[in-house]
Amino acid sequence: MSEIKLRALGAGTPLGFLAALGALRHTSQMTEQLGDVRLRWERKGSAWSAVLVTSHEVDEQSLLSLVVERVQNLGPRPELAWADQIKKNSPEKFRDAIAQNADRADWFAAFGTELALSKENSLKSTDLDMTGGQQKFLSKLRDASTALSAPEETRALLGEALFGPWQYRPSKKASELENSHSLGLDPSTILQGAFTAEEPAGIKDKRGVRGAIWLAFESMPFFPCAVSNGRLRTTGFTEEYDGHNWKHYFEWGVWEAPLTTTAIQTLLQQSRDEWTRQRGISERFRSERVNLNKDYYSLAPAELVVAEHTEAPPPALP
Repeated sequence: MSEIKLRALGAGTPLGFLAALGALRHTSQMTEQLGDVRLRWERKGSAWSAVLVTSHEVDEQSLLSLVVERVQNLGPRPELAWADQIKKNSPEKFRDAIAQNADRADWFAAFGTELALSKENSLKSTDLDMTGGQQKFLSKLRDASTALSAPEETRALLGEALFGPWQYRPSKKASELENSHSLGLDPSTILQGAFTAEEPAGIKDKRGVRGAIWLAFESMPFFPCAVSNGRLRTTGFTEEYDGHNWKHYFEWGVWEAPLTTTAIQTLLQQSRDEWTRQRGISERFRSERVNLNKDYYSLAPAELVVAEHTEAPPPALP
């Protein structure tokens, strides 16, 4: 058995948590090389970092080599190629894409459902899709996979993502992806116009951690969509009334016992009220999903969750 500390993947940020799940999702499919793979979190001071537990012996650099080799051999990504974006597509096109890619059903479940449509009778997208305007969510994810095509660059990007330190290097290339756009998952990269010398849209070197962003979106099958009271709901997202408005949060927890992908999927489906220390959840975090500008959203900096009791019930959701 081996324990590989993914030092750069901290639970205190949504990007770190999601990237750890993405790393688990890929390594758990390498059973011949790694055996049974599980994920746990280890505390050091007030911070939590991810730890992969494998039943076969492996060291840090060997694990990185295996992950790089897997990424290089992923081949075409048909689940990302059926459209440039999820929202505004017809339910018929969505159903056809699912039928043609039945082996990728977990991805399509994470994208949305034809049972919860917009007023225009088109698809709504997962809450993990925070793109808007000229950004096209699936197109960006395809670009992210294509960007990991050169073995040496892939090793450097994934090594930085898993083991750090995160450099937040600017890119010299022009596209948003290669400018390391986090697509809303990294609160530290939110550009507020009041604190920048120019409009955020005009800043070309948006810094980010490209390997971590790719790993984070590879966790999407952990977060399927469903319908509740006629509305699209995404696993992992909760809503809370603050006395004035409804707020939308991405919420996650950390656990110290090594868990399989199946166990984590079950955990993520549970009500957050069930996430207690007695049930193995050591701490809970959440990030508000905030509107930046028109259709653009981002996850805000994480906060520890404190259970509160409210005397008056909140009004109905709009």
